[in-house]
Amino acid sequence: MRENSWESSFNCTDLERQSPTNKAGLKSSRDGETKRRKRVAKYHAYSVEGKLKASLRNGLRWIKQKYTALIHGY
Repeated sequence: MRENSWESSFNCTDLERQSPTNKAGLKSSRDGETKRRKRVAKYHAYSVEGKLKASLRNGLRWIKQKYTALIHGY
């Protein structure tokens, strides 16, 4: 049976390199990188939320101005 190239190149040492802890059970420096990435993702989410709220606010303001102009004949 012929093995795929990804199956033959995958071994236990790959799992150990990807693990967030070393053999002593202490967290490695990758944990800090993961925390940073999560924090940056939250900043991005807050930014997108703010842009969405501003867009809705401006849209509603535009509708209100158009309605006022239509009713009062500005």
